[in-house]
Amino acid sequence: MSLIEQLIVVSLVGMLASIPIVTGGGDRDQLQLDASARRLQSGLDRARSIARRKQIACGVSLNDEGFTDPDEGSLPGSLPACPGIGMALQEEFEQGPIVLSTNLPPLLRFTANGLLLDGGIAVLSHRRLAKARCVVVSLPLGVSRIGFYQAPLPSDGGRLRSSHCLPDVASS
Repeated sequence: MSLIEQLIVVSLVGMLASIPIVTGGGDRDQLQLDASARRLQSGLDRARSIARRKQIACGVSLNDEGFTDPDEGSLPGSLPACPGIGMALQEEFEQGPIVLSTNLPPLLRFTANGLLLDGGIAVLSHRRLAKARCVVVSLPLGVSRIGFYQAPLPSDGGRLRSSHCLPDVASS
């Protein structure tokens, strides 16, 4: 095999080896964003389930890291924290650049029968992805749905709109 043939083989092998790395990053980012949206909805469902199972009204905090026990000073009156709700929005081993934008209150309140008293929208975005995921919590029952946010994220005091969160289209 001549030197030119060897260089061609090495360059072809190098190009073929780089294909999964180039295309895999976007897929990984999308999977991470989808998983964060599912964790957000799962955290709401878990708090609802805890309140219903224990028959107590309770509260949980939502911040950039995920669901946590609220600070004692932020709980109104005799409202306890939902026990055992700690849940991160991202995987522990890989904290990617996922950003939470929301108009939900910092303290989410659940009734003893599992109804969520606070409504709003939470949008999860990734700096390397054009599409953002969203979870809308509708009042009066606190029903949540997950979808894609179909508008640019507002900057500096702009409002998030639930009408921009379109539900996932089921693929056949």
